[in-house]
Amino acid sequence: MQENVAGARVVKAYVREDYEKKRFGKANQDLVDTQLHILLMLSYMTPIMNIVLNAAVVAVIYVGGIRVQTAGVTPGNVMAAITYLSYILNGVMMFAMIFQSVSRGMASYRRIKEVLDCEPVIADGSAAATSQKGRVELNHVSFAYPGGNGEQVLTDVNLVIEPGETVALLGSTGSGKTSLVSLIPRFYDVTDGEVLVDGVNVKDYKVSELRDKIAIALQKSELFSKTIRENIKWGNPEATDEQVLAAAEAAQATEFIFSKPEGLDTMVAEKGMSLSGGQKQRLAISRALLKNAEILILDDSTSALDLKTEARLYEALRTTYRQVTKIIIAQRIASVRGADRIAVVDNGRIVACAPHEELMRSCEIYQDIYRSQLKEGGEIYGE
Repeated sequence: MQENVAGARVVKAYVREDYEKKRFGKANQDLVDTQLHILLMLSYMTPIMNIVLNAAVVAVIYVGGIRVQTAGVTPGNVMAAITYLSYILNGVMMFAMIFQSVSRGMASYRRIKEVLDCEPVIADGSAAATSQKGRVELNHVSFAYPGGNGEQVLTDVNLVIEPGETVALLGSTGSGKTSLVSLIPRFYDVTDGEVLVDGVNVKDYKVSELRDKIAIALQKSELFSKTIRENIKWGNPEATDEQVLAAAEAAQATEFIFSKPEGLDTMVAEKGMSLSGGQKQRLAISRALLKNAEILILDDSTSALDLKTEARLYEALRTTYRQVTKIIIAQRIASVRGADRIAVVDNGRIVACAPHEELMRSCEIYQDIYRSQLKEGGEIYGE
């Protein structure tokens, strides 16, 4: 049901309504059959217990009548036995009625207990802050996702990014770019090697202090059902409107913000459905810039922007945020050729890391990407 609601547009676009109805109907019918089976069992319990109760009462009266005739018991003893027997059997009937609720409660308890008793894999360290600001170093880093059958996503990666430097990661889909940057804020821990931020292993940081140093904007922009102002201030709740507007201007978001009647007070629909892909990405970048962190990670977060807007964004990053270490993941050479260095990632390895001009002379993979993005006239798409 959740998939159908979230993917309503895709379902409609591919005319798969009937298929999804049948799929939901099958799952729903399984639940109905199970519930009906349980209810039928419970419905049998009441008449069966009534039959047993009344049969027991008849038996007590019959036996008691015989004993009364022989002066073995008094009529009061027989009535007391009938009363006690009724209480006992009614209690058994009540127990049968609550059995279903108890069974469901136990199943829910086991699931909740698994979550509550789960120990976080990412634990805090105890390292103190250092004087360095924005230096990132990966030493012989290898990584495999937990539960991924040990398949290496990254293998022996070495990379040093100096404070204030702009480094772009370029490579084919699935080469490991996002996995690499996910190790810096410690969304995952490395399998081998170490990741250093400001000279300290990320495992030694307190997680909140490490992530305070990093701002990240993802390709899939997550927005909340709040105003534009509140969505941007998510990066820094104490920011003033002037700081919010400065971050939005650097992210090239002010034009569309002020094209709306309520400006910063415009409400954003759930999951940003009221905004285009490019508008959502610019708000996400504004949020990251407002955080004013030492390290800025843009994980293909400009994929929905046209090249002109993207160029203005990167120019603002170069001028206004010169001191911030910037790590940019992109698919287009036109987006990253102005970076200080471009790291070419291929099959989980960094095969080259140098400026654009040097890569054009020395890296065959980069040259292949460059040629694949050329027009007949010899220029990169969008230039």
